[in-house]
Amino acid sequence: QAKGGTLFLDEIGDMPPEAQTRLLRVLQEGEYTAVGGRVPIRANVRIIAATHRDLSQLIRQGQFRDDLFYRLNVAPIRLPPLRERSSDISALVRHFAAIAAREGLPVKTIDETAMERLRRYRWPGNVRELENLVRRLAALYSQEVIGTDIIEAELAEGPPVEAAVEAPSGEGLSSAVERHINDYFTAHKGDLPAAGLYDRVLREIERPLIVATLGATRGNQIKAAHLLGLNRNTLRKKIRELDIPVVRGLK
Repeated sequence: QAKGGTLFLDEIGDMPPEAQTRLLRVLQEGEYTAVGGRVPIRANVRIIAATHRDLSQLIRQGQFRDDLFYRLNVAPIRLPPLRERSSDISALVRHFAAIAAREGLPVKTIDETAMERLRRYRWPGNVRELENLVRRLAALYSQEVIGTDIIEAELAEGPPVEAAVEAPSGEGLSSAVERHINDYFTAHKGDLPAAGLYDRVLREIERPLIVATLGATRGNQIKAAHLLGLNRNTLRKKIRELDIPVVRGLK
């Protein structure tokens, strides 16, 4: 389908070794064989590849082929992470909101104070995190104008840029949770927190997980339940218990 055009390969740093080998062969020989076919097909296409990962590091770790890297690295363009270009956030919010509106989600605007809060946020999930946030705001909130209170709740009161501390590169969810819990105990300066910590921690993790999933599925509880691996009635119960706002009637 991309014959004579451009083929965009997103997140090429996550490509498995077998796929890397096949792609390299196509780039070297300029042809490929369709699944189940025997006749080579000429590949007249321009390749654009993107990744958020450090390919040089992956090469050193043996996770990415150096010959494929040199084949692709003809005209590299480095796009700084969102936290380094906060001036783009307003335009990106409008762009993602317009896309959401075209897909049938309610039209939302973000007031200037809330927008400034977004500019100070670190965006560890980069542009995709912002896009998901905009979709979530459109899907889950009835307010036409989104204020700082909602943004603060969605960002879980993340620290501003000046005080933010980068998480270790490649830190997994389990390590991040352990680090935050250790910080929580440290903040009590030798005292112990109130009883019921287990339920509180689970609630803190469970709520953003469900909210993010509902945002990703545009408020579709059937899809969200399937994605979470929960019974639909169980999901409904948790939505009520966790006081998660839901916009009904979205498709």
